[in-house]
Amino acid sequence: MLTEEKLAQKDKQINILFFIDYLHGFGGTERFLFNLVTRLNPDLYNCIVCPFSFNQYALKIFREAGILVEPTPLRRIYGLAAFKQALKIRSLIRKYNIDIVQTFNIDSDIFGTIIAKFSGVPVVISSRRDLGTYRKKRHLMVSRVTHKYVSHFLAVCHAVARNLSEREKIAANQITTIYNGFDFADLAKVDQSRVTALRKRFNIGSNAFVIGNVSHFRPEKGYHIFFAAVRKVRSLIPDLRVIAVGAGEPLLGEFKHEIEKEGLENCVFLTGYAPNVLDYLSVMDICCLTPVSNEGFSNALLEQMAMGIPVIATDVGGNREAIVHGKSGLIIPPNDVNALADAIMNLYKNKKLRKSFGENAKRRIESKFVVDKMVEQMEQFYRDMYRKNCNGKLDLTAESALSTKADTFTIH
Repeated sequence: MLTEEKLAQKDKQINILFFIDYLHGFGGTERFLFNLVTRLNPDLYNCIVCPFSFNQYALKIFREAGILVEPTPLRRIYGLAAFKQALKIRSLIRKYNIDIVQTFNIDSDIFGTIIAKFSGVPVVISSRRDLGTYRKKRHLMVSRVTHKYVSHFLAVCHAVARNLSEREKIAANQITTIYNGFDFADLAKVDQSRVTALRKRFNIGSNAFVIGNVSHFRPEKGYHIFFAAVRKVRSLIPDLRVIAVGAGEPLLGEFKHEIEKEGLENCVFLTGYAPNVLDYLSVMDICCLTPVSNEGFSNALLEQMAMGIPVIATDVGGNREAIVHGKSGLIIPPNDVNALADAIMNLYKNKKLRKSFGENAKRRIESKFVVDKMVEQMEQFYRDMYRKNCNGKLDLTAESALSTKADTFTIH
């Protein structure tokens, strides 16, 4: 039924096909894509999501939200199997009369862009969500060719835009920055009964001081720095609790083993994946975000600031663009255990400062980083790309320009 509805509307809407390498859970990119496709004006935009690697849970979430998903299993972007999938995708593009292809992640950028080009798609958008640490020399070499077929690049923050310009030599006027946004309606999902249960589970009393970290357990997230700082402050904070929320083997298991070996399991808790992250944030006094590389613009950071939690973040990626240092949080150098420990102790000793940071952080999210603003900017961006590159199956002249504009990146 959903497919029939999409086909019936294909000549009356802007049809967008989203390629994404992974659709397994709700990390930053998956969450951005879900927020986007479920909020774009359904009268004007027809969205189709094409993941290369996926699980049934993630597919179900998208489909239950009314999004058409066309799973395309792809282990590598070369060889006979990849060629067969390319033919399948080309048929999909023609079937739905795709106007815009938007790619996420490395394989999508290369494979999706090539297919879009040779299928005659008018607009190809490369969406960049991090600093590209995992883009190796071979990826960059191939990208020199595929970049010629990209209409425009979309960056999640200015740090990512600057890195794209400097590392991949993309002209500044070919890059637009649109930040992630937080949906304040999500605060209503906090369940006080679950929060109470968490306080009991982690033995959080009235005098406890709770430090949180919400990140996937990957090397670039800097958990080794975080736990090293925790060891330094442990003896200085009498009723310390540390809660790290995030999945990611084998690193998660390795840190669990270290904590048990050091006898810290009564004050340091590694939860693994948690579906109700806001409940966990509700028991935290401060949060730390300690990436050492490859950060983009953290959704977890926006959540913490929106909940009025003071945050200490390393100066990587767009963290400095979210936090105003000394006003709505603290920015510290990456890979600096002493700086993190000092910042933790500064906030621990100064409850008034924590309160001020938290209030300012929430106001900053409300004024700059809300999901509705992000969607407005994306809709304006798509209309601009359509007007510039498509031959006008739709007349968009009646569409009024939005007051909320995206930023064209400029090098500073």
